[in-house]
Amino acid sequence: MLGATYLGDGNYYTTGNVSSLTGETSSFAAGMGFDYMYQQEPDNYVDYIGSNGGILLFKSQDNQGRVLCYGGTSNDYRSIYATCNFGALRNSTSSKLQLMTRYMQYFLETMVAEETGINALSDLTLFPNPVSENTSCRFTLAAPAHVNVSIYNVAGQIVRDLADDNLSAGGHTIKWNGRDDHGAEVSSGSYCLKITVGSAVQTRTFVLVR
Repeated sequence: MLGATYLGDGNYYTTGNVSSLTGETSSFAAGMGFDYMYQQEPDNYVDYIGSNGGILLFKSQDNQGRVLCYGGTSNDYRSIYATCNFGALRNSTSSKLQLMTRYMQYFLETMVAEETGINALSDLTLFPNPVSENTSCRFTLAAPAHVNVSIYNVAGQIVRDLADDNLSAGGHTIKWNGRDDHGAEVSSGSYCLKITVGSAVQTRTFVLVR
């Protein structure tokens, strides 16, 4: 299901495995590059992988595959398989925030916006983006409707339900303060705002920077 082939164990971290990662030119990671915590604990037995239907995203300095993505045989879902630790990446020619944004965009490719004939939902904007603390979602309803607005993380989990109400026709603004449903601040990274009005669904990706 992961679209990968196991090619072998890495080495014990004192010997070393990954010192850098480079994005494959034929993938959405093209042009990206990162340093890695070489010969430190996250560099312990980092497996080699090859493609078995998936698309390689990153190879290490020794030309070994370490990260790939896969959408299934029917290209109807999204997964990313990495043998190295995201937290052990170190910004180089690219930042981890940029990579997380690309991951988020990839995960959301299967989320299709569907609109009714009367264009129930329009003028959807999210500002500011990137977000440092607060952001506002603005949209227009063609007619009174039940509206659900939610924030999701890159794992597809609901972080915050912002609205689940009957709203009148016209313009509306809904704000998010960067906190989850329990009132705790969420961490920096990429998120998705999803708004549902009847059969109409629209999404917007955004980045939160603390």
